[in-house]
Amino acid sequence: MKKNIFGLTASAIILAAVLAGCGADKEKASEKGSTSSVADTTTAADTTAEKNKDTKENKESSENSETSTGEALSLKDIAGPYHKNGHAYMGNYPDELDPDHIEELMKDDPMTISEDGTLHFCGKDYKLTAEGKSGEDDVFSIEGSGAEYSNNSCKADKDYEGVCAFVHATQHMTVNGEDYPYDTYMLYLKQKGDKKCFGYISVDQGEADESDNWNWDWDDDDDTE
Repeated sequence: MKKNIFGLTASAIILAAVLAGCGADKEKASEKGSTSSVADTTTAADTTAEKNKDTKENKESSENSETSTGEALSLKDIAGPYHKNGHAYMGNYPDELDPDHIEELMKDDPMTISEDGTLHFCGKDYKLTAEGKSGEDDVFSIEGSGAEYSNNSCKADKDYEGVCAFVHATQHMTVNGEDYPYDTYMLYLKQKGDKKCFGYISVDQGEADESDNWNWDWDDDDDTE
């Protein structure tokens, strides 16, 4: 208990000393007049502007770091066997590109990508060309398709039909405020008469897992281009 009283007493002494010092300085401060006030305001404004500048630069640096795409994958990086684990279709599509038909074909004749970029898919061989990065995604176009990929959307030559691009995409899932990135692999498909792809087959590396299959189907008809 004595210690507590001493602590309070010591604090009171220090507080009195501080107040005394403030009283002694008050007269000196008043003598400076409005000129000192203007100078202090200018200094505060300069300090605020500098802080805002630093904050902006730090924010831009952080944003640039977050959008860094890293090194693009090569053909060797994506080589290996693949299996279908889902699809996302929108609008009309030809019978031969029906997802159920493709799934049966892939079971009998698995999809593979060789180190030289040969994509074997549903009994046909396609030649892949590495197009580099599009944001966080690695894009590989099918030779002769005229494929263009950007922002999770793929287009190709109007008269082309079939598989036009293979994309390794980095998706993000937020759980309890934390970001969890994960990889997806997609084969974009289109029919003749429309530049925009009507959907994609989602695939994964390795052997098929019967428990891993999801589907998205929309009946919406997109405008043709």
